[in-house]
Amino acid sequence: MHRTHAPINRWRHLILTGLALLTLSNSIQAEDKLPRYHVEVIVFETLALKGWTEEYWPEKTADAILPDWNELRSMPSPLPQKVHRLATEAKKMTREKGYNKLFHQAWVMTGFPEDQSQPFKIEVLPGNAYQSRLFGQIKFYKSRFAHVRLNLGLERRIPSRVRQDFAQQQDMDVTALPDYWHFQLKESRKIKSGELHYFDHPIFGALVQIQYLGKE
Repeated sequence: MHRTHAPINRWRHLILTGLALLTLSNSIQAEDKLPRYHVEVIVFETLALKGWTEEYWPEKTADAILPDWNELRSMPSPLPQKVHRLATEAKKMTREKGYNKLFHQAWVMTGFPEDQSQPFKIEVLPGNAYQSRLFGQIKFYKSRFAHVRLNLGLERRIPSRVRQDFAQQQDMDVTALPDYWHFQLKESRKIKSGELHYFDHPIFGALVQIQYLGKE
């Protein structure tokens, strides 16, 4: 009788062991999957003139802001506007309210660890001579929390109404003042899913929001 049950017990043990290994394998695979996020960014310039003369702005060239510009990877394919989550905020950023929206895009991005994540570049070229040029890089990565790192440069025409005061603030002769000035916004934030973050600067700024989508 005992010999008759021995093969059955061995098969039962093998089946249970196989199920346990399969469960462990699935658990490991689930842990290995990386999180995916909807990442959305709006960059805008502030039209109020007081920001020009309230602080000293070190003169910076575009090469000083982003010396590795040519080595940055191109921007990933953006999502269509119909799935933008910050459309309401974008509509509020009008010239009447003191803003000029320069850039608004969203992407689905994988939360790679910091050492595996590569920054990508953004650039908005002016359509007319008097308009601003936006350039810079964005890096998104996931450690314990998701992080967004911005390094943005803005080449902006100095308004004629503040040229004299701006030159004085910069300790320069107004005749030596160029037509355009470079500004930099460089900051890193940890961001939780659904949070809206404002990256502040007197001349221009950014709104950033991420939304967790699951694991791939």
